[in-house]
Amino acid sequence: MSLLFFNGCEDHQLKPPRESGSEPSRQTGESGLPVDREFARELARELGREFARELSRQLNEGNSSIQLDSVFSANSVQIDRDPGSLVDMDGRPHPLLAHCSEDVLEFYQSHADCFAIKSLQEIPAGLNWKDGLGEEEFSSPDAKRGGTWNVFMRDFPRTLRTIGPDANGAFRSYLSDYNALSLVMSHPNSDGYYPGLASSWAVADDRKTVYFRLDPDARYSDGKAVRSSDFFFLFYYMRSKHIQAPWYNDFFGKDKFLKVTLFDSHTFSITYYKAKPDVVERVSLRPVPEHFYGELDGEYLNKYQWLPEPTTGPYVATPENIDKGKSVTLVRQNDWWADQKKFYRYRFNPDKIKVSVVRDYNKAFEIFLKGEIDMFGLAKTEFWYEKLTDKNLLVKNGYLSKVTFFNQTPPPSYALRINSQKAPLDNQNIRIGFHHAMNFKLVLEKIFRGDYVRMNTVADGYGARSHPTLQARTFSVEKAVEHFAKAGYLKRGPDGILVNKKGERLSVEIVTGYKHFEDVLVVLKEEAKKAGLEIKLKILESTAAWKTAGEKNHQVIFSAFNSFVELFPRYWEPFHSDNAYQQDGDTKYRKDGRLKDNLVIKTSTNNFTQTAVREIDHLINQYREEESLERITELSHQLSEMIHEHGVWVPAWKKPWIRIGHWNWIKFPQDWGPKETRDYEEFQVFWIDQSEKKTILKAKLAGEVLSDQPTVRIYDKYQSN
Repeated sequence: MSLLFFNGCEDHQLKPPRESGSEPSRQTGESGLPVDREFARELARELGREFARELSRQLNEGNSSIQLDSVFSANSVQIDRDPGSLVDMDGRPHPLLAHCSEDVLEFYQSHADCFAIKSLQEIPAGLNWKDGLGEEEFSSPDAKRGGTWNVFMRDFPRTLRTIGPDANGAFRSYLSDYNALSLVMSHPNSDGYYPGLASSWAVADDRKTVYFRLDPDARYSDGKAVRSSDFFFLFYYMRSKHIQAPWYNDFFGKDKFLKVTLFDSHTFSITYYKAKPDVVERVSLRPVPEHFYGELDGEYLNKYQWLPEPTTGPYVATPENIDKGKSVTLVRQNDWWADQKKFYRYRFNPDKIKVSVVRDYNKAFEIFLKGEIDMFGLAKTEFWYEKLTDKNLLVKNGYLSKVTFFNQTPPPSYALRINSQKAPLDNQNIRIGFHHAMNFKLVLEKIFRGDYVRMNTVADGYGARSHPTLQARTFSVEKAVEHFAKAGYLKRGPDGILVNKKGERLSVEIVTGYKHFEDVLVVLKEEAKKAGLEIKLKILESTAAWKTAGEKNHQVIFSAFNSFVELFPRYWEPFHSDNAYQQDGDTKYRKDGRLKDNLVIKTSTNNFTQTAVREIDHLINQYREEESLERITELSHQLSEMIHEHGVWVPAWKKPWIRIGHWNWIKFPQDWGPKETRDYEEFQVFWIDQSEKKTILKAKLAGEVLSDQPTVRIYDKYQSN
């Protein structure tokens, strides 16, 4: 007999919250004495092994007195005597997993189809290993280290976690997006890649599996080495319900990332669910430090609220550098592991990054003009043309520079996102009428002086994957009124706002966290009155606005997401019904395609429009499965058309450039930045000339001129025709 059967082994449930955060490995037994959980676990394992050995011995000796049927039930779970590569016959973990807690190891074993360990000899021969070292650096050897980079944020972060509730604020980029390294980094001036945590990589013949060799120097900020097993733990972490992050639970689901295979402590592979043209980018992930977390339980949110995860990037945030409600200061590691490596040796130059809270955008601008903030975005026309003119003495005397940098990248998705499940916007005619009542042409002319252009689709900026002919709906009182009438709003009240037969006014609330774009919304509000639509504005702090939208408590939100610089756009996160409701797939629809009643809203997702259309779902599913770039392009065009027809996304604007002001002690490379730069903070190729800072501040105090020409610069190397 080769199989043993045990009751209850199948119930691999997540652990409930502990009752206390202190002494986490000790509990109290019935006698009232403390019990060491780890000792109890090991004792139970040893007893189980001893029982199995004794049972095996008796079976081998032909002891017929053992009545297996009386010991094991017919509904028991089957356990193989050869547990595979993760543990040995005695249940001891593989040396690569010897550090794992029991909970983590059980997770790997219960998903053995997703986690494997093999020998180096089992790596396919003939792989084309790449290291990206032939790519050109995009920073300057003139860069100098030192100084404090002073920036601002509109709201104090509610957590230093980068995952889970309240973690998706603006401060997250300083901890993660613009700091931590992935396995491989996309080169911002070419279609290639350069090394991150991996020193080399290779794509298998199946075009789904990518092999990685970790840089042996790669370390976390606490000095611990990055291990291949951290990429096992990444999926334990991201799939855990304890992190309370449904988007990450899904994004890292086993339907997309099929398997992680470890070969040694530095070598592993990740298998994606489909062959994709950009598979290297798809599986170029960031590790999660297992030594830091150990395992997750219900205390995760509170325990790590202000305890930042060790990072692979140069800057660290520590509790002692937090001034609650006022600022967070990040400090550069003196012994950062990638400090002198190509692509990093001339970047991340300031010793410190001080991120101060300035809730009012205009107040932040005043602080910038005093020299207490080093850089300031000047994309808004009023700042570029009026508040900081070329004749301003700070510019004219050479203290400040005004910079226009033309880039090539998918634009941030500024749009009015309509919650299609909130009345009266659950009526498609109201949504289409709303489109035609938004006078973005006037906004572009009046607010942005023609420097911005209108976005047209949900996927602009992706080359051939962007729809070639689809246009945003234009402002038209006649068309707006026509669609409103189809929804029953036929008469105007005394104030010009349309009403229906019930006397209900056509009124919609727009929420935003962008106080600095209030003037844009005021223009839209006043123009909408011409079409009989009342707009109510609700200006919130940024985190409060994101929370409102994440909980789906809005009618319309004016917001933007940074777009990924990648080969093709993403539709699943913002437009699939699985991110609108808790019910899965087609179970939320009736036979005729209409939504069922009493569905449970799914919060904390990016589907701010609550789009739930069966046909769109099916097309998105096809799009995600497709391998051919030609077919991906066709499906992308179809999805853009269907979302346009659904009427939930009112495109705002895009700009083909970045505009900033910066004090001239901030220095940039000759080309200013890479062509795919979306934000002046993104690649951190600048540096601080501390000597020049003293000179400028002294000259400013004395009113001395440092330049006889205004320091207004245009970098048009990457300007598109």
